Amino acid sequence: MRFASRTPLPPPSTKPIGWQQPSRKHAMKINQREFDEYLAGLAQDDPAVREKAARGLAKYSNTEWQGTPDAMSAAVPVLAKATRLRGATPSDITVRAESAKALGNIGGESPVVVAELLRLLKEDSESGVRTEAAHALGKIGERAETASRALAAVISDPDSGDILRGEATWALARVGPLAPGTAATLGAAVDDRSGYVAVRAAEALWKVSGDAGRAVLALVARLADPTVRHAAAQALNRIGPGAKGAVPALLIAAKSKDRLFRESVVMALRKIDSVAATKAGL
Repeated sequence: MRFASRTPLPPPSTKPIGWQQPSRKHAMKINQREFDEYLAGLAQDDPAVREKAARGLAKYSNTEWQGTPDAMSAAVPVLAKATRLRGATPSDITVRAESAKALGNIGGESPVVVAELLRLLKEDSESGVRTEAAHALGKIGERAETASRALAAVISDPDSGDILRGEATWALARVGPLAPGTAATLGAAVDDRSGYVAVRAAEALWKVSGDAGRAVLALVARLADPTVRHAAAQALNRIGPGAKGAVPALLIAAKSKDRLFRESVVMALRKIDSVAATKAGL
C-alpha cells in the first residue's frame, strides 16, 4: 500500500498562547532619555538650550505622546510654563511657538492644554505665536470647542493679520463645526478683502455646512487673483464633484500661461468633471 506524501508540519510556536503582534500605533513611544534631556533643557536659562528643547518636544506626534502617558503628564506643566516666557527676542518667540505646537500634538486630554493655547491666542504679542496656537487648537478639534468664540473674534478682526486669520478659519471649522455662529463667521469671511483669508474660509465653510454652493462661488472669484489662485484651484479640487459650478471658470483658467497654475486647474477639472476635462482635451 502506498501512502500519500504528507506536508511537513510547521515548527511549534514559541509565542505564549494569546500572544498578538503589537500594533504599530501602540509600539510608538518617546525615547525617555531624549525626552528627559529636552524637558530639563526647557527650564534652562540659556536661550539656545531652551529653543532646542522646545523644538525637540514639538517633534513628537500625538501617537508618541499617547504611547508614553507618563511623559505626557510630565510635559504639560513644563510646556505651559514655557508658553508664559516673556520676551520679544527671536529665541523667546520660538520657544513659545514650539511649546504651543507641542501642546497641540499632546491633545486635549488635559484641560490645561486648551486653556494655555486659548490664552496664547488671545494674549500673546506675537502674531506667529498666536497663529501656532490657533493651529494647535484646530488639531485638537472638538475637544477645544471652548475656543470657538475666540477664533471667530480673530477672524473678524482685520488687525490680527491675514496669516493668523486664515489659520483661524481652518481651526474654527474643526473645533466648533456646529457651534452657534461658526457658519455665519465663515460665510462673512469668504468675501474678505484678503484673498488668503477668503480662500481658507471658503473651504472651511464647505466642510462645516456640506453645501459647496457658496464656497464654490467664492473660490471661482479668486481664480483671477494671482496671489491665491493656486490655492483656490486646489480647494476646488478637494471639493470635487460638488464644485461643478466652477467648471466654466476652470476651463477658461486652463488656458493660463502659468504652467503650475494650469496644472492645478487641470487636476481640479479632472476631479470635478472628467467628461468636461476630456472634451476640452485636458
